[in-house]
Amino acid sequence: MTQDVRFGWLGKSRREALQTLLAGLVEDWARNWWIGSAEGAIEVHANATDLNRDPGPMHWVSTGDAGTLAIYSGGKDFDAIGRFLVGANPTTDADTDLARGLGEDALLDLSSRVQRRAGVTKTVKLCEERAPLSVEHARLGAFRVTAMVGRWSLDLAIDRNLADRLVPPPAIARQPGLVHRQDAVQNAPLRVTAVMDFGSVDLAHLSDLGVGEVLVGDRKLDEPLQIHLQGHGAIAAGFLRRAGEKRAVMLDGHT
Repeated sequence: MTQDVRFGWLGKSRREALQTLLAGLVEDWARNWWIGSAEGAIEVHANATDLNRDPGPMHWVSTGDAGTLAIYSGGKDFDAIGRFLVGANPTTDADTDLARGLGEDALLDLSSRVQRRAGVTKTVKLCEERAPLSVEHARLGAFRVTAMVGRWSLDLAIDRNLADRLVPPPAIARQPGLVHRQDAVQNAPLRVTAVMDFGSVDLAHLSDLGVGEVLVGDRKLDEPLQIHLQGHGAIAAGFLRRAGEKRAVMLDGHT
């Protein structure tokens, strides 16, 4: 079901990094298990084609919390894999059992190497089943390599989750997070006005005012000024003071 998988191709740089990483793991694994590794060639390359989902071939699949890995052994069962690795054909039932056990251990070790590299401490065993969609299509973030171990060809495919564990995506620059409203507006400039309530005078005193005349109101000198904030009206009371060459107001209380 495609609703359970994530869509998204891996970028070129990450595909190249995954190929290099998986190639190193497969080559080290083959040299440890294949008797012909001293003379035979081991080649690993990226494979952009989808995994084969025909009714015939099955895959060895390991699925855990870190992601899914699938190995297609080219139609070889554990017995055939074991015989290839040791370069001999079993002649007795005991030899056949030994080859089968060797093939199973070798394939499980390959899976474990990939999972350990992804940070998985407890590896998940392989099960023979159909590979899930998450490791089948590149459009779902799957990545696949084909390894040629001598004349044996096997495919190794991983899903996007496992790819992200093996080669994490580049860190994305974090966008500034939301801040408290007070922090966001505290540096906004606002106009502050100190208003002196002059009081009332007779209209007759205003009709013939001239330059130099003194207008006297009915408010006392010790009465506070009203401090007005732009857009909010009076917010406090205070008294006029002087700070050097500038006007200042000493607050007396909130309104």
